[in-house]
Amino acid sequence: MNSFLTQHSFLIIFKTEINMRLILLTVFVFISFSMSAQETYSYINERTFKDPTDLIGYNFKPFKMEVPGDYDPTMIEAGEYSFGVTRGRLYVNGSREVAGLYEVNNIEPTNYGYKILLLNSRNPSNRGHLKIILNKYAEAEAVVFKKESKAHEVIFHLPDAKKSVLNQEKKYFTDLGEMVVEHSDSLWGQKIFPYIRVDQKASIQGRLYEADSTIITFEEVITIKEKKKKKKKKKKAKVKKPKKKKRKKRKEKVAEEEEEWGSLAEMNGETAAEKVEEIVEEVEGETTPPIPVEEVQEEVMEVDEAAAPAVPQPEEEEVVVKRKVTKEYFVKIKTILKKEDGTTEEKTWTYPVKEIQEKEDSSARKNEERFQLAIKSKGKKELYLYLYGDRTVSSMEIDGVKYLMRGH
Repeated sequence: MNSFLTQHSFLIIFKTEINMRLILLTVFVFISFSMSAQETYSYINERTFKDPTDLIGYNFKPFKMEVPGDYDPTMIEAGEYSFGVTRGRLYVNGSREVAGLYEVNNIEPTNYGYKILLLNSRNPSNRGHLKIILNKYAEAEAVVFKKESKAHEVIFHLPDAKKSVLNQEKKYFTDLGEMVVEHSDSLWGQKIFPYIRVDQKASIQGRLYEADSTIITFEEVITIKEKKKKKKKKKKAKVKKPKKKKRKKRKEKVAEEEEEWGSLAEMNGETAAEKVEEIVEEVEGETTPPIPVEEVQEEVMEVDEAAAPAVPQPEEEEVVVKRKVTKEYFVKIKTILKKEDGTTEEKTWTYPVKEIQEKEDSSARKNEERFQLAIKSKGKKELYLYLYGDRTVSSMEIDGVKYLMRGH
């Protein structure tokens, strides 16, 4: 019997130790994720909370603490107090009076925002709460913390961001409604600068800053390869033109005719002079003007080139260029991670795109994500780009991490 109790007690202690290690690991992950961003306050305009699930993973970091009844609020350094909400626990960092790990019973929507009920496992009747006070834009202006039933409420105010900060962030980050994706082909060449990063596996979300240099790019890479090939080509055969004959001088022609007719006249009883006169009369009777004796003209012969013999030419080498155009598509995400020792590391993940499939949720309301572009990677991983009904970008999910545009 004692042996059984000893073994049973050992199992209880062993399970308790495992649970404590899991809790400590969760705390470590949450703190590490929070430290990856710059140490600053969480601003009112930073996040909207339209659903209780939007609270999961968020870390409130106020700038002012107020105890009801006291006239002077206490200013707080960035990160001195913080309230991190997860699905099962609330992590409170601050003074000894409030710091600790609290179990979350449930999250209730209220007329002022939300109320997170805290449960004390040792004493269920001793309950505390964390109230999230929202404005009309669903932004958190303050959180009200009560450690336990007998404790007093403490109000922690969240700061407004300066106009200079807001203007700078508006220029840098991608806002809701800013980037339109009419169809999948219009993605290429575009860039997304997300504002909030949500680790869905660890249920942790946090702000991104310009110093984090988190950029999602959609790249189209065009490669042109040329291949040259030599091909023999026959030259066109040249037509050999006959030589042109020169026209004889007029005097020489007359003299030849005179001599010819002179000999004939002797045979017929005519004199050469009489024959010459006849020739001269014929020439003078022409309608065309006489050609000067001094002028030399060439007699041009019209040649039919098709009928003329072709002269064969030697063969030539013709260079034929074949071009092959290849298009490749990639989704790349680049960010700068901050380690615990304060050093930073630049990381880049590249996903070759195989195909894109679009799905539509016809039941989605105006301010809900209606379209999903499932980007299938060659590495069998899927990336998801979510669009509103007007096809503007809302968020993107990559390997279990969701990236939200500014305005969520």
